[in-house]
Amino acid sequence: MSDYQTFAVPYDFSEHAAAALEAAAGLASRLGADLHLVHVIPMPAYAYSYGAYGEAAMPPTVDMAQVRKEALGALERVKDDLRELKGQVHCHVVDGIGIADAVCETAEEIGADLIVMGTHGRTGLAHVFLGSVAERTLRRAPCPVLTVQARDSSA
Repeated sequence: MSDYQTFAVPYDFSEHAAAALEAAAGLASRLGADLHLVHVIPMPAYAYSYGAYGEAAMPPTVDMAQVRKEALGALERVKDDLRELKGQVHCHVVDGIGIADAVCETAEEIGADLIVMGTHGRTGLAHVFLGSVAERTLRRAPCPVLTVQARDSSA
């Protein structure tokens, strides 16, 4: 039996996340592992500056409960496509200041043996200015991290 029985899969509905989920599902199916889909709702930047600009400058409120509900519904639809897996599939919608931190905290909470996540594979200035959630996750993760880059559909 493999030591890899619980996978955390950060899922933001992008093609990169879909590629990572495909890889995770294939591996989980062979190992009989459980998948935990993790969607992080980042805290809006304006939430940190309350009062700094005066109340007149505050943006309209967002119904975060509705955002969470819609995200969970979308994850459940993704989960429905994974019915053939031997292991169980769980859905998590979490709030986070930093996506990488939220993913790592969730992985630790669920006892993940492996995080499988998508990456854009940016290099050079794009990487410098935009950073890499995958890289930050790798540096902080409580377990090994497998990164998967979506195949270029134009190739």
